[in-house]
Amino acid sequence: MNTQKNISLGRFSRFACSSLASTVVDQLIAWTLFAAFRNAFVGADFLRILLSTIIARCASMALNFTINRRVVFTEEDEGIVRGKRESMYRFVLLEVGILCLSSLGVWAAHMSLGMPEWNAKPLVDLALFFLNYTGQRKWVFIDRRAEQVALA
Repeated sequence: MNTQKNISLGRFSRFACSSLASTVVDQLIAWTLFAAFRNAFVGADFLRILLSTIIARCASMALNFTINRRVVFTEEDEGIVRGKRESMYRFVLLEVGILCLSSLGVWAAHMSLGMPEWNAKPLVDLALFFLNYTGQRKWVFIDRRAEQVALA
């Protein structure tokens, strides 16, 4: 039991570091694009925020998937038993959902609270961090051995 707790803490710590690296990439690209697209999307804040978020998230997703598959959810920590293609498909689906929630949350904070989008984005994404971890742990990189034990 204690070993499992250490594995889970180690995995969560690695996930947090992976997420931090991906977040830095995501935030820098998004902030750059928020400013770059400001004149191109006058009066269309949601479209500007959505497009900036999509581009930034695609770059950070590629980094995050690679790190999580190779470092966070390793065979030593119960194994990655899904094939790379299947886990990538699930990862993309999860991240599209997170991306939509992030865009909507940033837009809502910007429009309803008057919060600048570069301030709202880190707050919204922090709130989505735990949903993302749980989704990756339980659905994207699930251990089929654990799944079989649960069915027995």
